[in-house]
Amino acid sequence: MEDVINRRLLRSLRLTLYTLKRQFAGSVYIYKLVDAETDYVTGVKTSTQKVYPVNRAIVLPIKIQRDEVKTLSIVSANKSFVYGGTYDAGVRLFVIDARDVHADFDLAMDDWIVYNGQRYSFKSIDKLELQAGWLIIGRAIEQVTGTLSHQEVLQNLAFTDSCTQVVL
Repeated sequence: MEDVINRRLLRSLRLTLYTLKRQFAGSVYIYKLVDAETDYVTGVKTSTQKVYPVNRAIVLPIKIQRDEVKTLSIVSANKSFVYGGTYDAGVRLFVIDARDVHADFDLAMDDWIVYNGQRYSFKSIDKLELQAGWLIIGRAIEQVTGTLSHQEVLQNLAFTDSCTQVVL
């Protein structure tokens, strides 16, 4: 009986993902950091990443929210003058269907997503029920160089290819 319920739940999840893909589909590139080295004599950083293109990921519209950062002085003494600041953080929701990537694919917090030339670091990763996919909350990263300039070259890589990037 439980197997029938799981099949119905999986079918319902896949139907929901399909409906969302039809409305909010977008191409994203998932970058996994494999290795990073720094030559201390020349200062050249070399990193190796694997790139996984996902052609029909669910990309929900960006949510701009103002975050506030304060120092410990507000907690310690309730002083009238507190150092801190506010900044605008772009947060976007991504849903990756497990059928769009290979079977042993897994995400880690060190990975990142590139969507429309913008890099998003992972704020949280949640697995969907019955391993149907991943729900990712990504925070936009400003002023990132290197990886984004090579996107045209990387989009033709297969799932098992890797690339090496040299940042001067």
